[in-house]
Amino acid sequence: MELNTAERFYDFLTNFKDYQDYLDSKITPTDLFYLKSRELARELVEHSHKGMILSREEFEERKAAAEAAKTEQSSVFYSRSRPK
Repeated sequence: MELNTAERFYDFLTNFKDYQDYLDSKITPTDLFYLKSRELARELVEHSHKGMILSREEFEERKAAAEAAKTEQSSVFYSRSRPK
């Protein structure tokens, strides 16, 4: 089964433990070299100074939806694979 772009994006969000990890994924070593602070780099990323970034609320909603879809998909697979 091939995932569409939205499904791949939502699945990508499940790789992050929390919003801070998501923001950290957008920070480069060069950012840290010049800014000297991970917190400052996160703030800049969060305020969309590095492109389109999900807000904390959007991140939490989409991550929860992706995890629910993944759970639903695995339960459907499990129920199909069980002998009757």
